[in-house]
Amino acid sequence: MRPSLRARLLQLWHNRFPHSLRTQVALVIASLSFVPNLVLILSVRWILPGAQISGEGVVLLLLWIPLLAGLSAAVGYGLSSLILRPLTLLARELVHLETLLNQPARWNLLLRPEDPQESLILRRAFGHLLRQIQTDQMRREAFMATLVHDLKTPLIAFGHLLSALKQEDLAPEQRRALLDRLLQENQHNLSLVQKMVEAHRLERGEITLNPQPCDLGSLARRVTERMGSLAQDRDIQLRVEGQGWGKADEAELERALVNLIDNALRYARHEVVLTVMPEQIQVRDDGPGLPAPLEELAQPYVTQPIHIAGHHYPTGSGGLGLYIARRILQAHGGDLCLLETGSQGTTLALVLQSMLP
Repeated sequence: MRPSLRARLLQLWHNRFPHSLRTQVALVIASLSFVPNLVLILSVRWILPGAQISGEGVVLLLLWIPLLAGLSAAVGYGLSSLILRPLTLLARELVHLETLLNQPARWNLLLRPEDPQESLILRRAFGHLLRQIQTDQMRREAFMATLVHDLKTPLIAFGHLLSALKQEDLAPEQRRALLDRLLQENQHNLSLVQKMVEAHRLERGEITLNPQPCDLGSLARRVTERMGSLAQDRDIQLRVEGQGWGKADEAELERALVNLIDNALRYARHEVVLTVMPEQIQVRDDGPGLPAPLEELAQPYVTQPIHIAGHHYPTGSGGLGLYIARRILQAHGGDLCLLETGSQGTTLALVLQSMLP
């Protein structure tokens, strides 16, 4: 099929003229300056019928037309450069940033108050995008560093434990103790990898819910039985109070609750209490309280060690657990809510949709 006349004209325009906004604006300004003057000059005979132009006048006229075209082109180029200067500077700065791809800390766009409003909007938008990229890059680097540390520590422990097991003079009790340590380290690794898989799935939005009426009390008691051995190992009392029903995907809600209890057991001093009520499960611990706002902690890449009440806590997958629980609750139309936190403990609530204002 032969291209249309419009398509051929557009193709001719793109082939003949550079793909530069400044060049195109300059052509428009030059045309607006040159064409009216040319029309006026050529039509003077029809405007003034009695006017006579001598041969010398014709020569001057033929010389004036190219001079007028040159002046129009110069005016167009100058005005286009002036008008598009803020965008040109922004383009140069962005091109310069391409040379700093491996140095995100140096990504920065300065605001120029003298620029037009449209240019300022573009600068703010690009600046906000660069800050988001910087934040994500730093979080991912911190996450990878902590992940390597969290995996390296139990692997080193594996090596030491396996070397100890090779000794032939071990008593049966010592051998069983070493095997228990190996199982604990293996469980730690499996838990960390599972949280990473869940966080990746939720970050990609890969969650499908099948909400049904759910006995929240029965769910809470089942989870506490499942995590009872972990609580005993840490000498923490884990118990459930109350009853209630809610509409939820039971498997996903159980996953959120497991992550929240795991975090609570990590920081609790003596006990973790689950309080069940309609459309809500509260998890209360008697730990030292949250070191930062929930919005900041419930992120997939918050992995820097924290200090609470003089104690050092390697967060490891702590941020992942809060993030997983919150995303699951938000998928239900609810949220993970902070009810209270302080030196006497923290209370978080898994709130389903109907309880939110």
